[in-house]
Amino acid sequence: MERRLLLAIAAMIAVMVLSNLIFPPIDRPVPQGGLDTTTVTDVETATDTVPPATPPAGDTGGLPAGARDPETAEVAERLVRPPDTERARTAASGDTVVVRSDLYEYRFDTRGADLVLAWLFEYPNFAPDAEGGPVEIIRPGDGVLGYRVTFGGRDTLPFHDVDFEPSTRELDVSGEDAELTFRTEVRGIGLEVTYTFSPTDYHFDVRGRVTGLGGRGHTILIPLGTGLQTNEANPQEDFGQMALVVRDRGGDISTEGLDSVDEDETRALEGGPFSWGASKSKYFLVALVSSEDGPGFGGVLMTGRPDEHAAAMEVALPVPAGTEGFEFLTYVGPQVFDRLRAIGQDLHNVNPFGWRILQWFIRPFGALVIALLVWMHQTFTLAYGWVLILFGVLTRIVLFPLYQKSMRTQMKQMAIQPEIKRIQEKYKEEPQKLQQEMMKIYKEAGVNPLGGCLPMLVPFPILITLFFVFQNTIEFRGVPFWWIPDLSLKDPLYIVPILMGASMLVLNWIGQRGMETNSQMKMFTYVLPVVFTFMFAQFAAGLNLYYAASNIASLPQQLYLAKERREARARAGPAAAAPAQRKKPDRSAKRRGGGGRNR
Repeated sequence: MERRLLLAIAAMIAVMVLSNLIFPPIDRPVPQGGLDTTTVTDVETATDTVPPATPPAGDTGGLPAGARDPETAEVAERLVRPPDTERARTAASGDTVVVRSDLYEYRFDTRGADLVLAWLFEYPNFAPDAEGGPVEIIRPGDGVLGYRVTFGGRDTLPFHDVDFEPSTRELDVSGEDAELTFRTEVRGIGLEVTYTFSPTDYHFDVRGRVTGLGGRGHTILIPLGTGLQTNEANPQEDFGQMALVVRDRGGDISTEGLDSVDEDETRALEGGPFSWGASKSKYFLVALVSSEDGPGFGGVLMTGRPDEHAAAMEVALPVPAGTEGFEFLTYVGPQVFDRLRAIGQDLHNVNPFGWRILQWFIRPFGALVIALLVWMHQTFTLAYGWVLILFGVLTRIVLFPLYQKSMRTQMKQMAIQPEIKRIQEKYKEEPQKLQQEMMKIYKEAGVNPLGGCLPMLVPFPILITLFFVFQNTIEFRGVPFWWIPDLSLKDPLYIVPILMGASMLVLNWIGQRGMETNSQMKMFTYVLPVVFTFMFAQFAAGLNLYYAASNIASLPQQLYLAKERREARARAGPAAAAPAQRKKPDRSAKRRGGGGRNR
């Protein structure tokens, strides 16, 4: 029964994974509607002032500038160089202001004071036309942070389309935080915006104020662009993950794919005010994060564009009457778990893990697994390949007591099998009575019928979670290990999935030693590893590496358990044979007696 259960579980997992690959989960549609009128159009009459924001201090997330994996150090050093200037010259419609650190180079257009180019030096661009350059976040011709100001319910000041005067044309961010200020004026109304950059992180604080409105309430409309630039060798990896993600003040996170809105359709995401709004790809992110004690973003809009995989995104930040100031934080960089978690407000959950129905479990458990893997990588200075091998071994060690308990239960079940078979024969025509008698035997023997298989289910949540971890986690992007060029992609030589399948086959074969076998068990032993090998061959090499290491680490344990099973079966052998020996002479006597009566 246990083998059939395990086979069914494996089949279900195979169906779930394959269905996720063939039919990706569809995000919940958000009803079309307008902006939150309470927080956007009525702010002019508000009397409360905006509390002073307290943006989080710069945090390296355990990854100081210049700190890189040993395997990618040479590549990363090659990337830290001035990129091609042609892209920079054509990125802005006005003059360009350059902000540079060891981690990044951001370029702002003086027309609109918006971010029009962002290079990330620590991450190689794998796009076919990138020629080994750094990752680019902003799409050509696109921009983030160009401002519009609305007041009086209808009037709009198009600051995104006017010239600003920058405090400097080039800003070197090294050693300490540095500031860049833009100023302009339209029809007697001025806008001043100051960006404060950190040399060790990808977020920068934004502080601004509008003058000339006489203390009237107003709303700052801030664009998030139309989607991030793809940086992967297979663009479909990015396109399938591009989305607008928001978190409301209650902690609920909603995701809306860029392809979910039709051309020229405008959709407002429900649930405001929002803690943050973010445009994401598979590995990278542009996010606007409000201060925790501020009013939050009153609304988030999406408008469909004619381009594929694109939608114009915009957030609305209300500035209540009586104040001219506004503050928020902007993050333009990689989805590194520690960096996003340091910002707070659940920004590290911007990339959802797994199917929506299981996110309540996969998301927090996945965050825990990622945190553990990153901690092992940093604490022990190990390459991520070795981290995964060590994690697989430790998983088996931690679960050893559960497997021991499962084995003890199996041996108890083996000891009562003769009695179980006897009552099955006796009450085969009375299912209800049979169930009662079986439960009575289990109770008298102190055996839980499911105790032998439930501990076997524990590794499956880890395996499922790791499947989504490798699907979405930037820590493994482009990380090589031995012959594997990228742990987040499949093994090009298929060595690891074959090793995983072979270890699974050996484990199943050892597990049957000392047990009665049937055709279903044989199928479990020989067919399932083959199915898993072909299925896992297309999965991330890191996932296969973990699974293979876990299987190999459990071989000594399985040999030990098989030995104890054989010894238990040998001790139970005479008792198991006794009932059959007693029944044979009885049946023979009955047949002989029946023959005498016939005569």
